Amino acid sequence: MKQLRYDNYGGIEQMYLAEVATPEPTGQQILVEVKAAGINPVDWKIRNAHLKMADGHQWPRLMGCEFAGVVAAAGPEVTDVRIGSEVFGWVNFKKLGAMADYILVNSSEVHEKPASLDMQEAAALPMVGATAYTAMREEIDARGKRILINGGSGGLGHLAIQIARMDNAEVTATGSGHHQTFMQDMGASHTVNYEETDIAQSGETFDAILDAADTLSWSQAKTLLSEHGTFLDIQPGVRSFVSSFVNNLVSDKKHDLLMVSVNHTMLHRLYDLVENHGLKVHVGREYALMDYKRAYTEVEAGEAPAGKVVLVP
Repeated sequence: MKQLRYDNYGGIEQMYLAEVATPEPTGQQILVEVKAAGINPVDWKIRNAHLKMADGHQWPRLMGCEFAGVVAAAGPEVTDVRIGSEVFGWVNFKKLGAMADYILVNSSEVHEKPASLDMQEAAALPMVGATAYTAMREEIDARGKRILINGGSGGLGHLAIQIARMDNAEVTATGSGHHQTFMQDMGASHTVNYEETDIAQSGETFDAILDAADTLSWSQAKTLLSEHGTFLDIQPGVRSFVSSFVNNLVSDKKHDLLMVSVNHTMLHRLYDLVENHGLKVHVGREYALMDYKRAYTEVEAGEAPAGKVVLVP
């Protein structure tokens, strides 16, 4: 089977497709034939050695943390997943491996695929869906609040808009000029074209800010927060850890680092949002796995379309 991997930290040139033996599941493991895998910024942040504390330092390193596919085989202790089932799932950052023909995971790391999503849409959901859910419902409780989502047209942003609006939040979303209508279609109450307007200079204030684009500094964000407001930082690093710790000792405006856990329970919540509450997952572009270099070159350069980008084996 083909598997995307790399042997050293660095750029896109470090990645290659390897031919490896298809693994056999044991115990509570299942083997999933991958039909699509989502691309996320964490992929290249790990490859570029920006998350060494979390990546496990195992070589070769694999690529991809979210996927959708069909269960091809199951270990003898698996009782909750049937061979032939369509599933979607997530694998932790120390393991990865979704960019491949097959992936071996524990049965607890997958959930029945929502019937209303195709494989590409389901593969695009776990990471950003869990992040959006955690941000809007667990970290800030979006109900009735004024929320700024910086980067509302991206994979994370377009889901966060929808979840916040489900909870009757008033959502302002920033994006490029040609993504304004898309963000409005996702439910944004107000949209801002960052090419024309600097939201940090707008004079508006919000109860919470989700920086889905990773372009707002804490010094910019705190001028946009109301008293007791919260800034959710999705890119934890040494600098943000220190900033968050120091600020939260002395200020009523909170700088919180968003930590996300993707497990079976979270996958079920996302399944419910899709099947029972109309959450939409937009795949803006898909590439063949063999075309991974072009895919990562364009996405890492900021040329991604609205929604998510996926690789299809």
